[in-house]
Amino acid sequence: MSTALNKQPQLGPQRLPMHAASQTKGLEMERRLQALFPDCVNEAVDALLTTLPVPHRRLERWKYAAVNGFWAECARSQTQTLVATALDPLPVPGLDAYRLVFVNGRFDAASSSLPVAEGVTCMPLSDAEANGREKRILTDMERTDWFAALNGKYATDGVFLSIKDGVVLDRPLVIHQRQEGVGNPTFLRHSIHLGKHAEASVVVWSSSSDDASGFVNTLTTGAVGEGATLRLDKVQDEPGTVHHLAMESIDQAASSHFRIQTATIQGLWVRNDLAIALNGAGADAVLNGAFLPNKSEMVDNHTTVDHRMPHCTSSESYKGILYDKSKGVFNGKVFVRPDAQQTNAYQQNANILASREAVMNAKPELEIYADDVKCSHGCTIGQFDDDALFYAQSRGIGEAEAKSMLVHAFIADILDGFAVEEVALEVRHRLAEKHNWNRWDDPSDN
Repeated sequence: MSTALNKQPQLGPQRLPMHAASQTKGLEMERRLQALFPDCVNEAVDALLTTLPVPHRRLERWKYAAVNGFWAECARSQTQTLVATALDPLPVPGLDAYRLVFVNGRFDAASSSLPVAEGVTCMPLSDAEANGREKRILTDMERTDWFAALNGKYATDGVFLSIKDGVVLDRPLVIHQRQEGVGNPTFLRHSIHLGKHAEASVVVWSSSSDDASGFVNTLTTGAVGEGATLRLDKVQDEPGTVHHLAMESIDQAASSHFRIQTATIQGLWVRNDLAIALNGAGADAVLNGAFLPNKSEMVDNHTTVDHRMPHCTSSESYKGILYDKSKGVFNGKVFVRPDAQQTNAYQQNANILASREAVMNAKPELEIYADDVKCSHGCTIGQFDDDALFYAQSRGIGEAEAKSMLVHAFIADILDGFAVEEVALEVRHRLAEKHNWNRWDDPSDN
């Protein structure tokens, strides 16, 4: 933890070192993308792309997340709808929800069902920009991160959701992002605006075919109005060899509430990058996540919670169970500015290494410039509890079944925190299927 009450924080972007080979690869990739997306023109982003360092291992934020897979050849897939795949457009069976489906970054109108209600505006982002409802403004993330800047230039579609003051969305909104084909680059940008005291539950579900490759680059921007509540459930279930980068940039007004629950079921390379700004007094943010990589999968969770005003609260809990030769990263930073007195911030990262070859890198951080705060953080990395395993096995439960029971107990609080119960249930089922667990207690059976 770093605490510095006698100096002012450096709020502007810091000059970061560049790596010549990485810059060359990034430039080559950007040229290929320009050939694939010739209509994407943004001079402001072009200027950023020439000055921002392409991520490399010497950058602290990218120290443990190699980006080699992004440099493969790019090719746009011709698949644009779910009709040919025979998939259900709603990835959660039995869920009564609105849905917007995107296949390889393109809106699938036939598979979508948009909300039509007074005070709610929901449409593809491309339509919102075309009719002037949405004007794209660069976020701080895009100004400081090369991959985010790429999204600023090449994201051609996504979801636009605007809810007026006092309106509550009557059903969850599911954004289903489907990846198909080989070497396909997908850029999506979602824009969510909640007026005063509005409420909404949004589910972002990412899936892919078994042979899918390429990369997904998604940026979700949110403006949560005074007293409003935004609940975001995010699930990543991509069995192919996709590189998935998901970014959230959320601004909260006074007394607003934002809660995000993330479950990474599977994915060769997954990075979640969250930037939450508490801009009004009394705002509250909750960030939770669970990840269970196996084989050679890599899951990286990066969070930044920026306390800018007094009387705000934030809570983070990320839990990982790593199998085989998988890798995990957690880098969480709580930033408390001088005016953010009476801040209450909590951060916890707990991990289990289920294999001697699994690797976890964790770095919880507090940076505090106020003197009347309650802030804490912690991190644990260990193995399965031998005593608990012995206790279960002594009562006739097999080792594999006993471990699945311990896993369930370990991440139960994360799964229980999902805003949509059906989503939590489906995540449980898919985790059990992935890890071949014979026993997985289902709350609906009780």
